[in-house]
Amino acid sequence: MADYASPSPIARPRILVVEDETNIREFCRLLLRREYDVVVAEHGLAAITILQQQPFDLVVTDLQMPHVDGITLIRHLRTHYLDTDVIVMTANATVETAREALKLGALDYIAKPVDAEQLQKTIRTALEIRRIRREQARLSDLVLMYQFSQAIATSLDIEEQTARLVEFVGRRFAPIHIGLSLIDSNDETLVVLIGAAAGNHLSLAAVDEQTLSAAHRRLIALPAASQGRLVEVVLRSRDRAIGMLDLARSDEQPPFDAAERHLIEVFASQIAAALDNARLYRALKDQYEQMIAALAGAIEARDSYTYGHSRQVTRYAVRLAMELGLSEAEIERIHYAGLLHDIGKIGVRDDVLLKAGPLAAEELIQMRRHPQIGVRILEQIHGLRDILPLIAAHHERVDGNGYPLGLRGDEIPLGARILAVADAFEALTADRAYRAALDPEQALQVIQRGRGSHWDAQIVDVFVAMMRRERLWEQSPRLRQATRVQAPIES
Repeated sequence: MADYASPSPIARPRILVVEDETNIREFCRLLLRREYDVVVAEHGLAAITILQQQPFDLVVTDLQMPHVDGITLIRHLRTHYLDTDVIVMTANATVETAREALKLGALDYIAKPVDAEQLQKTIRTALEIRRIRREQARLSDLVLMYQFSQAIATSLDIEEQTARLVEFVGRRFAPIHIGLSLIDSNDETLVVLIGAAAGNHLSLAAVDEQTLSAAHRRLIALPAASQGRLVEVVLRSRDRAIGMLDLARSDEQPPFDAAERHLIEVFASQIAAALDNARLYRALKDQYEQMIAALAGAIEARDSYTYGHSRQVTRYAVRLAMELGLSEAEIERIHYAGLLHDIGKIGVRDDVLLKAGPLAAEELIQMRRHPQIGVRILEQIHGLRDILPLIAAHHERVDGNGYPLGLRGDEIPLGARILAVADAFEALTADRAYRAALDPEQALQVIQRGRGSHWDAQIVDVFVAMMRRERLWEQSPRLRQATRVQAPIES
């Protein structure tokens, strides 16, 4: 886990005393310098200049001053230096004055003439409150970063990860703009993932920080942001730049302080690692699916009549699984099992597999071995083991008269029951060497007649309703105009 701690705090608290009366200003400086680093300013305008040059933990200011008074200074602090606390010194120590000072954002007030003990006590209290507040903020950031790391660790989907980034960064920093770009390692182009220009891309002449930053700015069209209100961070993973993240605030918001910039770098580190892992996973998954497609194509290449059959079965089965409300993981299993459900036919002789007429008893026995042959082929591939039960059982029947094991009802895996219905419909509506295709409505009627005997009744009901509503067969390149020939159910 990344180091979420903020940068090391200043060893001695830094205090800026703003007072137009020289004797009071010097009194404060001499009194406080033993415990604190003290800088003095004679009025608000001088204080603003000093604040631009160095950070302070606390400002102790008079209210009545020339050029820029205390009220204006407090407003400036609340806008530009939200992390700096304020104590007010006033010669008019009325309840109304105190209320006004606190309303403006002052932490406390001190009445003039200034009492040394009271001043020291008030400052110590203010700094202790500040310490506690910063510790609470640090702990809050730790919790936030833990929640963020957990949120992105549970997903390998790039779109979901970027959505979580927007959610958490928006919650913590309230920026008016978030931009994220990622290098496509295939062709070395920079692609915008988050921002108004999402989807835009630009070729990179080189993959270095300067080129990356320039390309990111050109693509993102960063909003105009005053000093300290724009943060740009290079995303790095495994010692290489993979993209850029930027955040911007409006002039009405405080600039990003050092602790916030550090936290943004932690966010960038977390999202960079997650996005890089997601891209690696996506690349491996693409290779995995290409391997599966190659395996599925191996059997279809032997029989022109069944070319595309596995893909159509998969499309119907996946849509049916979605209609039934299955989980994404189960739908993915059905997807892969659908593509490979007939892989065992590689072990069936050509004279049986391609026979134009009815199969003899011995040939039928050989054909019915293909689910078990498929399991033996695929069980050597570790990543495919969880789909083996679906492939083994996709020709079982709910009444127990299927093959190869004669399973019945819920003994048949749900995914296999789904595949069986999709497989039957696709086979019925496609031409075969031994018969012509059925019309889709005729095929649905055949499946309805097998409801509760051949196929799961609930799955049949959902499938038939879905197919009649969505007419998915119209998207099938394999579907042919049917004759009214009653066809066998086996595919």
